[in-house]
Amino acid sequence: MSFVRVVLRIAVLAFASCAIFVARATSPVLAQANIWDSTISNTHWYVPVPQLLAYIAPRASLANPIPIGDQTLWTLGVSTNGSFTGTSVAQLAIGPALLTESTTIQGTVTPSGQITMIFTPVGGGTPTVGLGVMQNVGGVTSMEMQMITGDALLVTHWAYMLPYDPATFTPPASQVVLSNSSPQWAWTAGTPWKMVSPALFGTSAPGRFIVTDYQNGYFWGRGISPNGGGAFTLLGSITPEGKVLLSTVSQGNLTSLYGNISGGPSSSQMLLSEYDSAGNLVGALATTTLVRPFAEALAETNNRSALGAAGTLYRLAGTPAGLSGAFAPALDVLSNLQGAALSSAISQTLPVLAGSASQATYNTQRAFQQAVITRLDTVRGVGLNSDLGVERNFWMRPLGGVARQQGLDGVPGYRASGGGLAAGVDQTFFSGLTLGGVVAYSYYSLTGSDDAVPNSLGISSYYAGMYGAYALRPGLDVNFQLDAILGRNSESRSISFMNSTAAARYSSSTAHAGLGIDKKIPMGAGLTLIPSLRMDFAQVRSGSYSESGADALNLNVESQVYRELMLTAAIKSAYQIAGQVHLTSHAGIGYNALNSPAQITASYAGGGDSFVTYGLDVSPWLLSTGVGLVGIRKDQLDLGVYYDLQASPTGFLNQIGSFVLKMKI
Repeated sequence: MSFVRVVLRIAVLAFASCAIFVARATSPVLAQANIWDSTISNTHWYVPVPQLLAYIAPRASLANPIPIGDQTLWTLGVSTNGSFTGTSVAQLAIGPALLTESTTIQGTVTPSGQITMIFTPVGGGTPTVGLGVMQNVGGVTSMEMQMITGDALLVTHWAYMLPYDPATFTPPASQVVLSNSSPQWAWTAGTPWKMVSPALFGTSAPGRFIVTDYQNGYFWGRGISPNGGGAFTLLGSITPEGKVLLSTVSQGNLTSLYGNISGGPSSSQMLLSEYDSAGNLVGALATTTLVRPFAEALAETNNRSALGAAGTLYRLAGTPAGLSGAFAPALDVLSNLQGAALSSAISQTLPVLAGSASQATYNTQRAFQQAVITRLDTVRGVGLNSDLGVERNFWMRPLGGVARQQGLDGVPGYRASGGGLAAGVDQTFFSGLTLGGVVAYSYYSLTGSDDAVPNSLGISSYYAGMYGAYALRPGLDVNFQLDAILGRNSESRSISFMNSTAAARYSSSTAHAGLGIDKKIPMGAGLTLIPSLRMDFAQVRSGSYSESGADALNLNVESQVYRELMLTAAIKSAYQIAGQVHLTSHAGIGYNALNSPAQITASYAGGGDSFVTYGLDVSPWLLSTGVGLVGIRKDQLDLGVYYDLQASPTGFLNQIGSFVLKMKI
């Protein structure tokens, strides 16, 4: 017996040891499976005030949901290893009406806190799937739940369901409360997205949708299937923790997706999946990606001039105009471009010469001023043995030149070439007074310096003015210029990313007034020096215009005004080489006291806000120099050849060549 007893004791001890081993090995699993049981068992739950808001929409379209109140009360039974049952009473406040629905609950919660609840109407009907996560909110364990329910009318709701004791607490009534309990995702309002969903679209090509509005965690909008396919509407919710329930309706078919959102207003993505009637995630993942704000690509490429346009275009991309209508094709292309390609494409939609057209116009017309100044120098002496007696002369000056302005601080520059003809008549009097009149015409062709942004401007300038000088005393003269220029301009912008060209014609006017003083200082040996001071005020006013040829990307451009007040100090010289042949030269430095940057306001024909394009912010300093060779035959014919150059520290260089023919009349 003792032997048998020993054997039995050994067997009992062995069995007990195995049981303890198994219990120890499995106890963590059982503990994990039961981690939420005590939280859920025999409890009551309600919707707190911040999440009483829900939205209802007809199945035909989710694009314009109506806010309603939703107070849902749960009574849950015993939870065993994460499985539980219960009942639910939902009260919906739709305007003055209060609707009540009772359902049974079959729920599960995983050790990680993932919740699935099936709500089945007591009187029969389609079950509703609720999905959520256990969350700690303010030190209280809550059930963060999201769902969409209904047939003809669809109601979507999210809430932090909180526990309560019916004996001591009465939950708030169903009501519409427009709170701000999920502000993290408010930036999604007015944003465009790309969506890849083989389950929804039947292809891996991306569709597009826009979030037209956002309120307290809810968002809604419109979308379009890949390649311009059928339209759909959407309604969804985003919890503060980034859980997303997104529902779409296309031709009456409801598709609901559940998942997560990550990122922010610069870069964001939703990873979603369909779920079945049991709450299981099924099917291929649907990926939605935020279209990155266009302005960020421009900032990375230092494209300052196009920031205003980028903002307007991106806001348009987040509206129905971004999905359908005249603007949709362009915005679809822009939404798929990145980096330098996107930056160049948006620059192609800017006003010609990136807003610097009026400034550039005056730079081409400044040569007229120099032509008149040179004529005044000649007729008033400047060491050239001119006769200040009564004399009337006709002069003619063909001129031509090339100019360039380098790009500055992300704003492209331009190149210019052209020429013209000035002609005038003047007369000197014994009183020391000279008066004259001048007319001129020139044509300059300007092109942007960025070859990726093809645009051009043709400027025809019709010039008329008067000039004169007066001898205050021998060797000291004051002089003036008054002139007006009418411009007939034609602009063209090649929008290569859309294979189109926008063009327009518009008028401009330039008014200029200048006043100067010269002092002649004979130096002997045929050399005369002439220090001078000048003040020139000019204003260019370019008229408004509307383009054609580029559909939605045509621009309606507002009028633009450019002004400058140039103060110039210069030294001139004349040297008698031999007989009646003189070599002249001048060098000066000017300062634009106004120095206002160029800017222009425009809007797209296809819609959207007006935007400002900031043009070149050039240096106020302007350096000038030039030389001339003049041959004089008194009382007959004079001929002069000149070369003038203007430059600034910010990359402006203007070269002008001309010759002057003068005859006495």
